[in-house]
Amino acid sequence: MFQKVSTIFFLLTISLNFTAQFNIDSIFNNYKYKLDSFPNNFYLSVAIVNKQELYHIGFKKLNDSVYRCDLKDSLFEIGSITKTFTSSLLAEEIVNNNLKETDFINKQFSFKFKNKTKLSYVTLANHTSGLYRLPSNIAMLIFENPENPYLKYSIKELEQYLKNELVLDKKNISKFSYSNLGAGLLGQTLSKKTKKSIEQLTQEKILSKYGMNATSYNVNTSITGLDKNSNATVNWNMNALKAAGGIVSNTHDLSKYIHAHFNSDNKVLSLTRKPTHYINKEMAIGLGWFIKNPLSDKEICWHNGGTGGFTSCLAFSTTNKTGVIVLSNINMEHKEAVLIDQMCFKLMNSL
Repeated sequence: MFQKVSTIFFLLTISLNFTAQFNIDSIFNNYKYKLDSFPNNFYLSVAIVNKQELYHIGFKKLNDSVYRCDLKDSLFEIGSITKTFTSSLLAEEIVNNNLKETDFINKQFSFKFKNKTKLSYVTLANHTSGLYRLPSNIAMLIFENPENPYLKYSIKELEQYLKNELVLDKKNISKFSYSNLGAGLLGQTLSKKTKKSIEQLTQEKILSKYGMNATSYNVNTSITGLDKNSNATVNWNMNALKAAGGIVSNTHDLSKYIHAHFNSDNKVLSLTRKPTHYINKEMAIGLGWFIKNPLSDKEICWHNGGTGGFTSCLAFSTTNKTGVIVLSNINMEHKEAVLIDQMCFKLMNSL
């Protein structure tokens, strides 16, 4: 099944017209040895978008050797890349004049938030709300089930937190402070407002529209995740906070997602890339997307993701119509996980 040279990849040795002259074979050769330090049963699926051209390459480490394999249809957890889908749903509501990004989410709930705290849609999407990374009442559930930390955190627990425990990190209000709680809450709010589940919204507004037939909130993957100690681990079920990181997808579908962003007439996706907060001189954030070199001809939109058994990174340029997707089945805290982002941006810079 996993041959070092196969017909499907032999056909992909066409020049990619990169600034640096290399092709699919050279990508394999360049990264094969870097992947030697990864554990056995490690998988890596890569897609390269170059205008209308699309190239795939897959890696698997088996019996201490790295092989090429076809992984374009293999399903991985994409972790926090999910947040860009959730923000696309928000953008849809804004474009359709169903809400303003500065509106408060509070009116979608039948109870008052603790301390009469008010939260706006845009601050949940761009991580400037002051919400902590996770709600305080999830701590015991994580302790009880560290392999699947979000599993028992239901909407009931989330609403109890909002009513009884909600507190903001005052020093980070209006500043960038990454929050899975904020993104998960955004998804739940949009679900309440539209009276549709986050799964239904995502299917109707994104997946069906762009032909992403394999992508879903199904917690099963075709690839087994590896924990930080390189052991097989379970898939995460993010329950009430699934809009922050619960999607499963593959490089084939995600390449369609990138291509959709190349359509300048798509007002919804264009809005997700519009800077809403400047983190520093070199980085901004839109509605979900991080934006490197914002408002320049070198602008790159990107997001990465990490779960208990998977690490991913996706980046694209609407100016050059290029993009890179890297999906792996290794824990975000694994000592080798840093290579996933590095590989994504190195390939992106070569296009």
